[in-house]
Amino acid sequence: MSEFTVVVANGVWPSENIMDALIEKSDFVIALDGAADRFSNWDIVVGDMDSIENADAHEPDTNPENSDLAKALIKYDVDAIVGIDGGRLDHRLGAFSSLFETKSDAILYFDEWRACRVGSEGLEIELEKGTKCAIFAFGSVSEVSLNGTVYELKKEDLASGTRGIGNQSVDELITISHTGGDLLFIWEANAL
Repeated sequence: MSEFTVVVANGVWPSENIMDALIEKSDFVIALDGAADRFSNWDIVVGDMDSIENADAHEPDTNPENSDLAKALIKYDVDAIVGIDGGRLDHRLGAFSSLFETKSDAILYFDEWRACRVGSEGLEIELEKGTKCAIFAFGSVSEVSLNGTVYELKKEDLASGTRGIGNQSVDELITISHTGGDLLFIWEANAL
């Protein structure tokens, strides 16, 4: 059985039900910088230590090329990320970009929504029929195929824009593939 790793950022946290379930399920919890001041059951603190109260007690990663989240995703195989909502807009957008920058398969958890990167190996995900979902191209994405939704795609090139939003699952298995680029899949969810 592989280790389940959770990153907790210092933004708005999802509901206690989601937070408690993820922390309970986790084998390893990473607090990003100042998030460590908000709860105590973390295993390590990662970041530049610019927003934590007791910065001297932790080893800072001062590399200015990466956000605190990207630093954690580079060092650890992360399964779940919470606490990226709210706060600074650049940090919120940076969380999505960090998935691509690090080629992470982690899932971002929000109240009622989830998001993940669709890697070059594609994605298969089981959803209840009628689940709201969407795909977003960050830049150019080649030959995107999307199956199991109201609006399907068959090897179509996508670019940054609104094409891909407002979709819904019609099958229980959604499959997504592409041949290159950065593609994000989001879906409505209330449970883990």
